[in-house]
Amino acid sequence: MWSISSCFSIFSKNLTMKTSLLLLSVFVMIVLSSCGTKEENDNKGKENSSEVKKLVSNQNDSKSELKYDEVTIGKQVWMIENLNVDKFRNGDPIPHAKTKEEWEKAGEEGKPAWCYYDNDPANGKKYGKLYNWYAVNDSRGLAPDGYHIPSHAEWEKLTDFLGGNSVAGAKMKSKSGWSSYTTGGSKTCPNCKEWNDEYRRKVPCHTCKDTRSVPAYCGNGTNTSGFSGLPGSNRKSNGAFNYIGGYGSFDLSTGEFLHLGKGGNWWSSTEYPPFNAWGRFLDCSSGDVLRSVHDKRVGLSVRCLRD
Repeated sequence: MWSISSCFSIFSKNLTMKTSLLLLSVFVMIVLSSCGTKEENDNKGKENSSEVKKLVSNQNDSKSELKYDEVTIGKQVWMIENLNVDKFRNGDPIPHAKTKEEWEKAGEEGKPAWCYYDNDPANGKKYGKLYNWYAVNDSRGLAPDGYHIPSHAEWEKLTDFLGGNSVAGAKMKSKSGWSSYTTGGSKTCPNCKEWNDEYRRKVPCHTCKDTRSVPAYCGNGTNTSGFSGLPGSNRKSNGAFNYIGGYGSFDLSTGEFLHLGKGGNWWSSTEYPPFNAWGRFLDCSSGDVLRSVHDKRVGLSVRCLRD
C-alpha cells in the first residue's frame, strides 16, 4: 500500500524530470535561434570586415591630406612646396578674393585673403596660393598643425647655413621653371637679329656693339638645398598681378612693366611696422636672396617651417 510520503516522493521525482526536460528544451531553442547558418555568419563577418576596412581607409585618406613633402636644411625642416590651403588651422575658411576689387577691399580693411595667380586654379597646383599678410598673421593659424610661418630671423638662419644671401639664392631655386634665354654661353642679339645686311651697314647696334651676340644667362638654380623655390610672383595691393616667371613685374591695370627682376616672393611672420612686413625674394637674374619689405596688402607665396 502506497504511503503518502511515497507518493509525494514519486511525484517530486517526476516533476523534477519534467522540469529539467522543459528547461533543456528552452535552452536548446535559445541556442538554435542565436546561431544562424554558416552562410549567414560568413556574410555578417564580411560586413563587419568591410566596415573596418572602410573606416581605416577613410582615416588614411584624412591623414594623407595633411602630409607635406619636407627637406632638412641645417637644423630646420622646410616644406618643399608653397602653401595651398583655403582654411585656417581651426577650420574657418580664408576669404577667397576672386576679383581686383575684392582683393583691394580686403587689404584696405585689414582682412585676410588669398587668391590664385591670375585667378587661375591651374597655377595653384604649381605655385600654391598667394596670401596677404593679414592671413599670415591671423590668430586662427595659417600654417597647418605642426608648422609655422618662418620669422625674419629664421629666414636669415636658412640663408646663413647656405653660405649667405649672395649665394644662397641659386641653391634655393628649382632647376626648372624660371625664365631663361638658354642654359649658358651667348645668344643672338635680340635687338638686331632681324636686320638685313644693308641695314646693318648703315645702323650700328648699341646692344651688341655689332658683334651680333650677347651674353646669355639661365634663371634656373641648382636646388642643391632641396628648397625647390619657384617664381610664383605676387599680387599688388590694388589687385593687379605682377609678371610670373621672373623677368619683370607687369601691372595688368596699366599694361606697363614695373620693377624689373621680380621672381619668387615669400612672407615672413615678422612685421615691419606700421604698414609692412619682412619677406624674401629670389631673382631669376642672380643667385642672391634679397631681404624684402612688402606692404601687408600685397599677395605673396608662403613656405612653412616645421615647429
